[in-house]
This record gives sequence, C-alpha cells and structure tokens, in this order.
Amino acid sequence: MPESSHTTTIQSTATQIAIKLIRRESVTPEDGGCQNYIESLLAPLGFVRTHVDTGGITNSIYTRMGELNGTLAFAGHTDVVPTGPLEDWPHPPFEAVIADGPDGGILHGRGTQDMKGAIACWIAAISSLCSAFTPLPTLQLLITSDEEGDSIDGTIRIVEKMQADSTLPDAVIVGEPSSSQQVGDVIRRGRRGVVQIAAVFEGKQGHSAYPDDADNAIHIAAPALEKITKINWGKATEGFPATTCQITNIQAGTGATNVIPGSCFVSIDIRYNPGIDFEGIEQRIFAACEDAEVVLDIQHQAEVFSTPDGEFLDQVCASIKQITGIETLRDTGGGTSDGRFLAAAGIPVVELGLTNSTIHQVGECVALHELETLTSIYSDIIINFEAK
Repeated sequence: MPESSHTTTIQSTATQIAIKLIRRESVTPEDGGCQNYIESLLAPLGFVRTHVDTGGITNSIYTRMGELNGTLAFAGHTDVVPTGPLEDWPHPPFEAVIADGPDGGILHGRGTQDMKGAIACWIAAISSLCSAFTPLPTLQLLITSDEEGDSIDGTIRIVEKMQADSTLPDAVIVGEPSSSQQVGDVIRRGRRGVVQIAAVFEGKQGHSAYPDDADNAIHIAAPALEKITKINWGKATEGFPATTCQITNIQAGTGATNVIPGSCFVSIDIRYNPGIDFEGIEQRIFAACEDAEVVLDIQHQAEVFSTPDGEFLDQVCASIKQITGIETLRDTGGGTSDGRFLAAAGIPVVELGLTNSTIHQVGECVALHELETLTSIYSDIIINFEAK
C-alpha cells in the first residue's frame, strides 16, 4: 500500500498528537511516556496534573479550572493490547504510518482506534477552544495505563482519589471506540455486568483400559456443563442485550490417550443483563453443578451500569447530529469498560469514540477523516456542556 502525501503534510492537530502517542510503545500495563507527553500538551493550556500512580500503574488526573459552571471529564487509557505477529502487520504497529485508503489517508498502528486516537481528538478539541479564548467549564482528563489489563489499579484508583478530594465531575465522556460504521452512529450508555467462573471437576486418574478403577473428570463435568448451557437466566431488562453464558476453556488429561483424567478445569464467562443479579447467577450455577464433585471460584468482575435518558445524553446526541447529521443509537452492547467505575460513583457516563472495526486486531488503523469528525463532535459537546 503506497504512502500518501499525508505523511509529509499533516493538517490535523488530532492526527499529529495521535502519531506521537502511537509511537510511544505502551503495551499494557506500560504507559510508555504517553502521559508525560499529554502533560506537555495540556500544561500550557492551564491544566494541572495530579499523579495517582498505584501498583506500578501510571494514572493521571489533568484539571483545568473553567470560566463556566460544571465539570466535564474525559476518561481514557494509554495502554494498548499486544500486537500479535509483527510480520502480519501491513506497517510496523508503533511507527504510525499514514497510507492511502479508499476515502483518504489511513493512520496505521496499535492504539489508533483503541484508544489513543480518541485521546488525541479530545486534546485537539480543547487546544482549539483555548486558542480561541472560548469560555469553558472545568475540564478533567482521567487517564490510566491499566484498562487493557487487570483494571485493578487503574481508573478505580482515580475515582477513589477524586472521591476523597471531592472533585468528581458532573459527567464523563469515555473515549472507547463506540462507533460502528461511522463516527457517532453509536454511543454506549451502559454495559452488561461480567461474572467469570473457574471450575475444577474432580475425579480419579487411571488407565483407560481399567475404567472401573478410575473416575473420569471429563465425564463428571459434561452433565454439569450441559445444564449450565441450558440455564434460564430470566426475563431480560429492556434496553440491554440478554444475559449470555459461554464456556471458554476446557483443560483435562495428561496428553496421553490411554490415561483417564483425574481433574478437568473449565472457565466460563457470563455477561449479564440487569434482569438478574450476581446472587441469582450464583444460585443457578450451584444448582447446575450440585451432582458433581467440583470446586467453583465465581468472581463478580464488573457491575451492570447505565446512564438514564436525560439532558446529558440528549446533549451528546445533539452534538453528534450537529456535526454529522446522524441520529445516534443509544446502546448498551459490547463488553465492559472503565465507565463502570465512574458510573458506580453516581456520575452520568457516555462512551463515544472512533469506529471499532479493527480494535485488538493485527493491522489496527483509523481513517484520518474520523479523527477530524470526532474532534469536532468533542468540541461541540464541550462548548454546550451545562451541569444540572
């Protein structure tokens, strides 16, 4: 794929920032110096950085006191997922190459969509507004390097710090790549909860020619797993996808074909609709496994969250329509995000970012025109923000 003229003449502030962020290698939980670079851009605009580094994770709160009432925050992450095989990438993942695409320049690199591109757009929007001396609300950027990893010492620590300091914002835009076909066509107003289960079914190892002297752990697990796949999770709450349950890993045996396995490990991933709660999920799993010798480790990884219809969602959708003409879908699909930690603190949360067609894939990339569109949308949201 030939490189375009955009490689030498870059008009977009957002593109320039995105390139410099992508070239800082920051595979989770590393930050790669991204947040120091962000500070260098924001400090001249009046932002003050508060470090909330915890457990080796880089966390930052950047705050600019506003001329208008209210506080609007942007939440994002500088860490990215691993690249996968480098030889499969059309361009090196951390070189941020711009090449020709069907609709103009395409920026290639890990983090273009998820989500260094969105961070770049937010900073570009703020920079433009400040240069024009536009009166603004108080603005915050809440940035972590622990979103793609365990999420133990990332955004949740930022929220705890703001709660302790009484500096929680009135509303948050999370820059996750929410859009589907074009920027702004989908926003996430909430997400399902997550329950993950590690199950170890116990049997007795033995020779396959003498099954009477053994107890096959796979045979013990199979009936219970069949019951789990047939669980009725109840009526789904409207506005959310239904609860889903997937068996994601099964490991048993020694590798030899003539050895009956004495144990069988199974992992299960449940994405639950708010029509059921964690206790209801636990009860159903225990009931499905009641006849099996099994040790269950059931972990509630993420709570359901949802921002109700109201002025903040209406304002975000109005800004999208103003810039693009799109009627936005207010969705709750997909996995989960750090928005859950902010929503748990009682803050209205909307996820709005770039398209997500190549996230976590080899060859992640984004069209340059998407960066321009998202920057314009963010600008409109900021200047029209009113805390209620």
